[in-house]
Formats: sequence, structure tokens, C-alpha cells
Amino acid sequence: MRITLSALSSNLQREFAPLYHLFGAEILLVEEALDEVRKQARAQGYNERIRHTLEPGFDWGKVLVGGRAMSLFADKKIIELRMPSGKPGPGGDKALIEYANSIASAGNDTVLILISGAIDKRVQATKWFKAVENAGVAVDCPTVSTGRLAAWIEQRMRNKGLQFDDDAPQRLAHFVEGNLLAAAQEINLLALLSPNQTITAEAVENSIADHARFTVYALVDACLAGSVHRCARILQGLRRNQAEPILILWALTREVRTLCHLSAGRAQGINQHSLFKRHGVWQSRANLVGGALRRLSLAQCRQLLRRLARADLMLKGRAPMRRENIWEEIESIGLALCGLRIH
Repeated sequence: MRITLSALSSNLQREFAPLYHLFGAEILLVEEALDEVRKQARAQGYNERIRHTLEPGFDWGKVLVGGRAMSLFADKKIIELRMPSGKPGPGGDKALIEYANSIASAGNDTVLILISGAIDKRVQATKWFKAVENAGVAVDCPTVSTGRLAAWIEQRMRNKGLQFDDDAPQRLAHFVEGNLLAAAQEINLLALLSPNQTITAEAVENSIADHARFTVYALVDACLAGSVHRCARILQGLRRNQAEPILILWALTREVRTLCHLSAGRAQGINQHSLFKRHGVWQSRANLVGGALRRLSLAQCRQLLRRLARADLMLKGRAPMRRENIWEEIESIGLALCGLRIH
């Protein structure tokens, strides 16, 4: 059967299945679902855990058939199989179909957990996927959309036992949009910093600022402020601390996209206050964003957005690198956002 992620806990309590398939674009949610299944498995006496990752030449027979072999005194087994591509590969589809069909007549000494990333509709319609879904439990962990992020944060804060005002989840959603892992980390930090206190939107903003000296948030603000030296210094710190370039590109892209919307709205004569409210620009950031809008034209903002898209392709190896490395490309874009002309 297929269930939603929210139904997993109650499903595990009712009946523990011999086969689980956890998949989805949101890695954090997939890993948290895996933790839930592991916890219930341990409670059911599955004390041995075997982990595999699907690679070229993977021996399906050894894992699936061998996993069923039990000696008289052996522990029950959890077999975790990660399929990064979301596909079992040559021979794997038949092995999974055979395994799924044999579950009904087999014992309950082994639970197989398949862990995948996002799986498209075409793959979900294949025989192996259907066989696994029918024989066990499939759990989709989809991306939390921007429109649902604040509600997701609110529910997670409630689950942590936190008290908060109505604006706190919205404010946090603004800072972590598109990065669910960052949202979860911020909520954990707030739980540590504000025990038995009502968390306000201001507290969220202060928490972000307190540990943002060398984070993508600080970099974005330095670029908006037009601070060339601070931008370069923060980038050096991020590189030194081995920050992920993809996260930096994500943060810059989000901000530049907002600038494009704001600049286009201003060109149409829309009131700046209304524009800021519509696009979630908080009062505390109004001066920063307003300064960037005065410094950069709509054409420049759109050009920056194109450069960020090209840098993303460079990082993924789908476009040639224009400079020495991706860090130099990011620095060039950051300085251009500051208003510095670099060719």
C-alpha cells in the first residue's frame, strides 16, 4: 500500500510490514521516515542491520536471498538498500518483483527498506515499483512547497513543544525558503535558546543574526548593502568553512529573483510599500532591499539572475566554467550584486 508521510507513525503502530520503500525529493523527510521505521523495527526485535548502496555490478542475489537465510540463533535482520537513482538497474527490477512476491510465503525474520530520492510518475508505473508497493508500504516524501512551508514549520514547532506567536513561523519560512534542512536546524536551535518562552518573530530574526556572521544570510545582506569588502570577506569565510556552493547560489538566486519582481513592479508604478508587503520584505530589511533597488536596474537584476542560472549549470558540470573555479564565479556575481562592474 502507499501512505502519506503523516500517516507513517500510526501505520507502524498498527502493523509492521516486511518491506518498506521510502522515497521523495525531500532528503530530510526521507531520512526522518527511515529513523521511524528503524525505531519500530528495533522494538519488534530486529537487532541486526545490514546496509547497502546500489552500485554497478550490485549482487542482488546475495543481498535479497542471503538476507532471508536465518540460523536458529540469529537475530532478525533489517536490510537497508539505498537506490540513489530511484531505479534498481539491470536485473534489479526482476529481483525486487521476485522478492515482493515471495513475502507472503516467507517468514518475518527480515525487513527490507528501500531508500530512494525523487521517483517520477513513469517509474512509479513500472512492475517492480507496483510489486513493492503491493507487498509492503510505500511512503512518498514530497517537497514542501513554498505555500506550505510556514504551516510545516508551525507543526514542527508544536511537535517540539515550543510556544510561539503567529508571525514566528512566517518569519522563519522567509529565511529558509527552499531549504527544509535549514528550517529543521533553526527550529532545533530555537528550542535550545528559548525553553519555556514564547518565540516571537523578532526572536527568530535575532537567532538567525546571532550565528549568521559567515553564513549565506550574511552574504546576501552584504551584497544588498553594496559592501564589497564584507562580501569578499564572508565568501572567504564560507569557503574556508567548506560551505556548499549550491546553498550560496540558492540564497543569492532567491534574493535576486525577488529584486527582479520588485524592480518590475516599480517600473509599473506600484507603491514600494505594497510591493515589499506582497513579496515578503520585512521592515527590518526594507533599507537593504531598497538600497539594492536604487543601485540596480531591472535589466541588471535580470542579467544577475541569468548568471546565477549559468553558475548552477557550471556547478553541476552542465556548462563550461568561465573562471578558475565556482568560488570565483560566485564572488564575481556577489560583487556585481554589490554594484561593482566586473567583466
